[in-house]
Amino acid sequence: MKHDDAIAAALANRSFVYTYLWRAFAAEPDEAFLSAVADDATLEECKLLAGEDSRAVQVQEALAAFVSNVPDAPDALKGEYTKLFEGPGKLPAPPWESVYVCGEDLLFQPSTLEVREAYRSAGYQATGYPHEADDHLATELDFMGALSKRTQAAYEEGDEDAFRLLISKQVYFLGTHLNSWLPQYTERLLGAEKPKVSDFYRHFSVLAQELCVADSAALEEIARFEV
Repeated sequence: MKHDDAIAAALANRSFVYTYLWRAFAAEPDEAFLSAVADDATLEECKLLAGEDSRAVQVQEALAAFVSNVPDAPDALKGEYTKLFEGPGKLPAPPWESVYVCGEDLLFQPSTLEVREAYRSAGYQATGYPHEADDHLATELDFMGALSKRTQAAYEEGDEDAFRLLISKQVYFLGTHLNSWLPQYTERLLGAEKPKVSDFYRHFSVLAQELCVADSAALEEIARFEV
């Protein structure tokens, strides 16, 4: 496999983006994460994947402005993650794929098992398996992040078979899972009443949707390169 600096940069960019998105939906934001949100380098990573004039870049700029303009942002956002992603009580937009596939607020549906099988076939096991639903948004993003890092390593090691296989698994997972339900999740979260949902999580839901779509196009382009 010949080495191309542009492909290497694109693969590194994907690893960063999925780690960034995963962190947004995996736990309450802390000062370190909010610093990353406000960092110009993060904006550049979004530009690299989605393009300078993309909606993703506009939303990332809005996120950075939100963090910079809200006094004591960590305290202001404290507790919102729990209310949105854990409960107790009815969640404004449940972050599990099965809810949007089956049309009801139900977990551990057949779609959950399909996600679990996709993980198994790629040698990935979700944290909390088998007692927690595998199709939480943060887990699906973590899966893509894990495969992104493996793809990057396979490319650097010159393992073309592994590289091609990993690309195909990610294209499939985005098309069959994340890109199929994220628009519905985003629509539901955007429709939730303020102040139950702050602009912080509204923006991040749109950012995740836009970057996952952009990544599908990026993967198709990477796959066309002769490596």
